[in-house]
Amino acid sequence: MLTLLLTGLLGSLHCVGMCGGFVLALDRPGRVPWRRLAVQGSFLLGKATTYVLLGALAGLLGTALARAPWLAAAQGVLAVVAGVAMVMAGLQLLGWLEAFPVGSLFGPGSAWDRASRSVAEARSVAAPYALGALTGLLPCPLVYAFLASALATGSLAQALLVMAVLGLASMPALLLVVLLGAVLRPSRRAVVVRAAGVVVVLLGLVTVARGVAPGWLHLHHVP
Repeated sequence: MLTLLLTGLLGSLHCVGMCGGFVLALDRPGRVPWRRLAVQGSFLLGKATTYVLLGALAGLLGTALARAPWLAAAQGVLAVVAGVAMVMAGLQLLGWLEAFPVGSLFGPGSAWDRASRSVAEARSVAAPYALGALTGLLPCPLVYAFLASALATGSLAQALLVMAVLGLASMPALLLVVLLGAVLRPSRRAVVVRAAGVVVVLLGLVTVARGVAPGWLHLHHVP
């Protein structure tokens, strides 16, 4: 779990590029500090809530597959599928693989675009939370990697924990965007994101190995 937390913290700089505009749009420098923090906290909590709900779906699916009597090697199959998905997500973070073609679902005129615009224009105190929840649905290779890891657990509780880690890990970088205007220059940010991509690829390969040969990664002591 510590490795996932580190991956989330490194990869959160990818969130700066995707979600930095949202937190800056919500910020009002003239407000009292506690109100600024409350608005940003509400947005980030909404985003984390979506991650956890997605984790619940991944956990339920993984649990159902792992318990399916017709799939004797379900846990191994889950590990291989999840590992391959993680490798692909890591390659996207590295810029070596094109993004999955789902952009049209979130582009101008899409249902997501209409919903986010309506929420952004609302004056309700719940609007930042709702906008954060919608933002959590945006296509992101880091989210794909964590969802794959959540699926591989084959456990609802562990899947929820995996996605909660992502929600927490993505918060500091976005808060720093509000406080400092930026965390790192784009070129340096890209280096850190690529480092996260390398970690995700390695995690994916290890997950595949666990599915193909579960005993291969365990050290056995010879008496």
